[in-house]
Amino acid sequence: MSRVIKGSGPRWVGYPAAVVAVGATIGLLRLFPQLNESSVALLLLLAVFFCASIWQSGPGVVAALLATLGFNFFFLPPLYTFTVQDPRNVAALFVFLVSGLLIGRLSAISRRRLELLEAERRDLIALTQLSQGFLADTNRESLLGVAADRLRQALQCREVAILLPNEKGELARRVETGGIAFREELAELAYRQGNSAALPSELGGTDIYLPIPVGLQRAGTLVARGLQSSERMAEACALLLGLAVERERFLGLARAAEETRTSDQMKSTLLAQLAHDLKTPVAAARGAIENWEADSGGSEASRAAAAQLDALGRRVAELMDLVRLDSGAARPRVERVTCAEIVEAAVARFGEALAGHSLYIEPPPANLAVEVDPAQMTEALGHGLENAARYSPPGSTIQVSVAAVDDQVFFRVADRGKGVPAGERDRIFERFVRLEDAAHLPGIGLGLSIARSLVELNGGTLRIGDAESGGALFEIALPRAAA
Repeated sequence: MSRVIKGSGPRWVGYPAAVVAVGATIGLLRLFPQLNESSVALLLLLAVFFCASIWQSGPGVVAALLATLGFNFFFLPPLYTFTVQDPRNVAALFVFLVSGLLIGRLSAISRRRLELLEAERRDLIALTQLSQGFLADTNRESLLGVAADRLRQALQCREVAILLPNEKGELARRVETGGIAFREELAELAYRQGNSAALPSELGGTDIYLPIPVGLQRAGTLVARGLQSSERMAEACALLLGLAVERERFLGLARAAEETRTSDQMKSTLLAQLAHDLKTPVAAARGAIENWEADSGGSEASRAAAAQLDALGRRVAELMDLVRLDSGAARPRVERVTCAEIVEAAVARFGEALAGHSLYIEPPPANLAVEVDPAQMTEALGHGLENAARYSPPGSTIQVSVAAVDDQVFFRVADRGKGVPAGERDRIFERFVRLEDAAHLPGIGLGLSIARSLVELNGGTLRIGDAESGGALFEIALPRAAA
C-alpha cells in the first residue's frame, strides 16, 4: 500500500489547463514573427515542461501533442496547414514530438519523486516526534495512555487500538481512541502468527492490523482504522511502539530490582543492628551465668543456661556472617555430617593438587559430627589442602587432622612450607591479595577468601597459624553437633 499523493486540484483540470497553456504560448509567439523556428520550438517545449510539472504526465502528453501540431500549423511552411513542405522539417517535427513527450514524462516523474521525498520527510519527522514522545514517558501506563493519540496523529487515521497480552497470555485491549470496533480474529492472527492484514475501511482509507514486534517475538497488536498514511509508516510506528513497550518493561524490571536491592539493604541494616544490639545483653547474661557458676560451684541448671547462651551467641554470629556476605545467595543447606565424610570428600575432590606430596590423615573419631552444609565445608577444607600443596616443597608431607575440644571441632591442615608471617595472616584473607614470595605460583588470591566466607556462613571460623612442623596451619573451627 502506498501513500496517495494529490496534485494541484482534481486530475481532470490539468487537461483543459494544458490546452489553454499551449494555446496561450502559441498566441504569444505569433506576436513575434521575427523569431526563428528553433526559438519557437524551445519556447513550446518550455510550455510542455510547465504543464507536465504541474499536472503530471497525462496533461503533459496532451501538451506535447498540441505543441507539435501548433508548431507545424503556425510556424512551419506552408503555414496554416499540416502539410510539411521541406522533408527536413519532418525529422525536426518528429524530434520535437519525441522531445516534448520525454520532457513531459521526465518532468512528471521528477515531480512525483519530489512529492514522494516530501512524504518521506513528513513521515520521518512524524516518527522522530513519536519516538521522542515514547522516550519521554517513564512507565507503561503513561506510555499507553498517550500512545494511541500519538499514533493516530502520526498515521493520519481515524481510530487506533493497542492490544497486549494479559497475565493469562490472552490478547486484550489496553488502550484505544474511542469505542473502536475491529475484527478480533485479524488482531489475534497478527499477534499469534505475525501476519499483518490490510483491507478497505468503511471510514475511508484502509484498516490495518499489525503485530507489534520485539526482536523475533511479538508484544501485541496495533490496529489502525481509516489509515491515510503508508503501510511502511504504519510498520515503522508498530516497531517504535514495540521498542517503547520493551523499554518500559526493562525499566519496570530495573525499578523492581532497585526496590529489591533497597529492601535487602534495609534487611541487612536491620540484621546488623539487631546483632549489634544483642551483643550487649548476651555478654551481660554470660557474665551473670559465670558469676552464678562461681558462686554455686556449677550445677546442671547453670550448665544448661550456659549451653543455651552459647547457642544464642552462635545464632548472633550467624546473623553477623549473613550481613557480611555480598549477595546472600549461597545459603547453606544444613545437615548432620561426620567429620570423616568431609575429610574424605575433600581429599577425593582436591586429590589432584596433592599428587606431588605425601598425605598423612589422622582418622577422626567415628561419631564426631557437625551440622553444616557438606558441599560448602568440603570446598572450604579443599582450599586448605590446595593451599598447603601449593606453598610447600614437592614431596613433603601434608598432615590432615580433626580434633574436638569442648563444644568445638577443629579441622587442621599442616604443611612444611615457609609459613605465613604473623603480620600478613589477616590480610591474606582479603580478595586478590597474595604474598610477594608467591607471585610466581599459580592462583589469583581468592581461595582463602572463599574458604573463610563458606566457613563463616556455616557458623565457624577460619584462621592461619603456625604448624608444629614449621610450616603453616590452616584451621577451621565449627560447632560440634550434639550426640
